[in-house]
Amino acid sequence: MENNTQIRVRYAPSPTGRLHVGGVRTALFNWLFARKNGGTFVLRIEDTDLERSTEESVEQLKRSMRWIGLDWDEGPEAGGPHPPYRQTERFDLYREAARKFLDSGAAYYDFATPEELAEMRERARAEGRQPIYTGGGYREMDPDEARERIEAGEPYTVRFKTPREGQTVVEDMIRGPVTFENANLEDFVLMKSTDTPTYNFAAAFDDAEMEISHVIRGDDHLSNTPRQILIHEALGNPLPAFAHVPQVLGPDKKKLSKRHGAASVEDFAERGYLPEALFNYLALLGAGYAADEEIFTPEELAERFRIDRVSGNPAILDENKLRSVNAVYLRRRSPEELAALAAPMLVESGAATEEELNLQRLQEIMDLLKERIALTTEIPDSVGYFYGGSLDYDEAEFEKQFGKEFVRENFPELIERLTVLPEWTEAAIEEAVRGLAAEKEKGARHLIHPLRFAVTGRTVSAGLFETMQLLGRDRSLLRAGDAARKMQRLPV
Repeated sequence: MENNTQIRVRYAPSPTGRLHVGGVRTALFNWLFARKNGGTFVLRIEDTDLERSTEESVEQLKRSMRWIGLDWDEGPEAGGPHPPYRQTERFDLYREAARKFLDSGAAYYDFATPEELAEMRERARAEGRQPIYTGGGYREMDPDEARERIEAGEPYTVRFKTPREGQTVVEDMIRGPVTFENANLEDFVLMKSTDTPTYNFAAAFDDAEMEISHVIRGDDHLSNTPRQILIHEALGNPLPAFAHVPQVLGPDKKKLSKRHGAASVEDFAERGYLPEALFNYLALLGAGYAADEEIFTPEELAERFRIDRVSGNPAILDENKLRSVNAVYLRRRSPEELAALAAPMLVESGAATEEELNLQRLQEIMDLLKERIALTTEIPDSVGYFYGGSLDYDEAEFEKQFGKEFVRENFPELIERLTVLPEWTEAAIEEAVRGLAAEKEKGARHLIHPLRFAVTGRTVSAGLFETMQLLGRDRSLLRAGDAARKMQRLPV
């Protein structure tokens, strides 16, 4: 069905919390399928769970989708030909459809109480039968009697008359045909006693009304699909194509959750991942791309996407791999973009003040350090030593760096040579350090390592001489002097 402009897909989340990455991967697959085939991507908010759905979650969901780069062609705010796009605003449509099902005989009023249903299921288990509810005497109740009971105020639900014979086959685009025996499907509820729709009824009705051609969703919905197929058939609607996407699991092969460190889009954003990196990684996760294919634009991903290549096995989220992808995207950002990203983080963390932030200098710093940063949350610590004055040194490491006889004897002279440099450039600093080491017939590393620790407070950094040029003469010499004085107090 490629290049068919009639392709319409939907992402239909329930706004009950943060947007899980498994859900957003499903949204991505829908988006990619639509973009590849010139189709329409619809966002529908399935908020019929009135106890758990919140307006805050709806806004959070839309923010997360926009953050990762998912735009919708139809839906809340975008509008479209099938409004409204929130199920709580469509209750009258479901009630009217339920009345038509009742009138046609496809559904019936059920007056079974919760106690009666529990007793029926217990009796079935005791007799070794599946606890499948088939309506008892209510399925064929005289309509006049049903109306009398309703007028008397008796609670009821509206149930679908599931065929008792034959099979319902889900032709799944990922896993192939999946067959369900109708005898194992109970008469399921369409409208609850609260006069609100069940998930299966509302989802199938909306898919029909919104002319959805392909239902691409998580495989936890596979057991719902035969019921929805029966609803489509009762509506006289052509069946959409179905594709059930396996779950996203953690490294322990359990459903990805907060215990793995991050599970939602916002979790990953807070941990320092860029939206384009998370988009790229999730779009590839279990999508059947070649192992050597890693970094793509959204347009390239859409061009390559094939729903029939999606693996039928659960996808394992490897955060080390995601981190590597994120590092690539950070390196690809320009110094100007990186500086704009870093500036507010440095101020917020207290690593630098707004007065200290010279954007040109920060651009040079970020260009120097971008190969060493994998997450945006690493920026304050990675960049912070370029600001401020004196440093607090780790005592054990300081003694290791400055307790050596060669360093004790020659570090003060190194400071003198650095102090009188006519120009504070990378080349001049390097010449001073290497020149002194050569005169003393020692490898330059014997001076480079303690000098790096003195001016940065760490044993690993970007190139020392480039780092010192960006640190500046005053800051570098202040810290080197601090280290020299502290060195004098070390026990001999």
